[in-house]
Amino acid sequence: MIPSARDALSQPGIRALLLLITLVFVYSIYGFLYFYRDPLSIFFSETHGFDRFYSVTRQAEADEFIDNALANTDALQQQQGKAGAHPQICAVFITVGRDMEGRQYIDSAVGSFIANMSRAERETTHLKIFFADVPDPDKQHKSYAPLSEAGVADEVFSYPSTLPAQKKDSKIKELTEYAKDRQDKHALERKTVYDYAYALDRCVQTTDAPYIALLEGDILLADGWAARTLMNLRTVEDMMRDPRRRAPAPGTAKPGVSNTWLYLRLFNQERSTGWSGGTGFRSNNIPIIWAAVSPPLLLALLLARRQLPRHLARHLDRWTLAVVCGAAVPVFAWLFFASGKASVVGAARGVREEFFGCCNQALVYNRAHAGALAEHMARASERSAQPGRSDMLPKQFAWDRGLARVSAYPMLAQHAGRVSAIDTSSDEARRVWSMAFEDLRPWRLHRDHVADVRALFGDGAVEEMVREHF
Repeated sequence: MIPSARDALSQPGIRALLLLITLVFVYSIYGFLYFYRDPLSIFFSETHGFDRFYSVTRQAEADEFIDNALANTDALQQQQGKAGAHPQICAVFITVGRDMEGRQYIDSAVGSFIANMSRAERETTHLKIFFADVPDPDKQHKSYAPLSEAGVADEVFSYPSTLPAQKKDSKIKELTEYAKDRQDKHALERKTVYDYAYALDRCVQTTDAPYIALLEGDILLADGWAARTLMNLRTVEDMMRDPRRRAPAPGTAKPGVSNTWLYLRLFNQERSTGWSGGTGFRSNNIPIIWAAVSPPLLLALLLARRQLPRHLARHLDRWTLAVVCGAAVPVFAWLFFASGKASVVGAARGVREEFFGCCNQALVYNRAHAGALAEHMARASERSAQPGRSDMLPKQFAWDRGLARVSAYPMLAQHAGRVSAIDTSSDEARRVWSMAFEDLRPWRLHRDHVADVRALFGDGAVEEMVREHF
């Protein structure tokens, strides 16, 4: 005889199974609503995963600033001035012209660098713009002339304007050959590596700034990025002075060991910070978690059943226990990891050593090692073998010398480029993306910006900033 629905629902095991299905269904709805932007989540949406939120606001601020600056350079000078004689950060944007309609990315990037910046912050940051086009950046980059004439940067430079006369023609010819064939990835990498080396060395040779920021020309920086980065750099230096640290040992990557560091990361993508095992059921040791959790949980439920009154204990029959320990435990363990690390855990605020992370959209280098790194990358660009990639060479350099690599959260930079300078597909370009950056709130950034400026420069700098900008 087939049992009726009422008879089936009277069975505790059936009710437990239906409850499990309901919970998974509700959680899935929640996941599709809130985890859809995490690229390592099973709920990720290709359609809306890269929707812009804070970056829309920040780009509007940046574009408004740069338009006003280009229209009235005298007002910009009066409001913010330029870098002082001894800046704390030498920041250099590296840009090449892109075949795109409308505004070049570098315009918005420079605007986001300066917009809402206090005069005190501007005095501590020396801004360079490196137009790396060859042979003629004036003709190859639509923003070269406007940004050169606007005076927004402390220095605008290119290969033709700065290479020594005795090697200028030969080097420009060599670099032009590298950039000529956009399908030759190794040749493009060779030029890109040399571009980074040249930009880094330029800051070393022309300023005494203790920190050097290499910034790609298609990023957006968050409001208050400079003051927050200076605060984070203080934290890094305090970390390195910990007496438990010691001189770096080559080939060492263990956090908390080295007393010196190579770079502070301002951009990272969630694809680089997820669970190592992916989203498969056998990933992330889920069978081991199942085996470790279910037996003690089963024992606890059996003991509880013995202590409970009979009318309650009957709900913990063998089928209920099988659903809880045999199905619910592995399913919820899998859902936890499959939902994506960025979604369920996120990144805690603060500064810490991290030996993983993608890309070099925004890195602040320690001057103590910047010169050696520039030489290393310049040599790599000239070797007969493959030159390596501009984002991997610094990592290998740090590993070989035992230097710490540090990240600061929340991330203060976003990769906004969709038209690549090296012919990367637009789909891959958009995946270099920080979900966390889009979660930033303008009011909170403004509050933190004011607090950081006050901590760094005093109340006078805050009053001046509020008077000039708000």
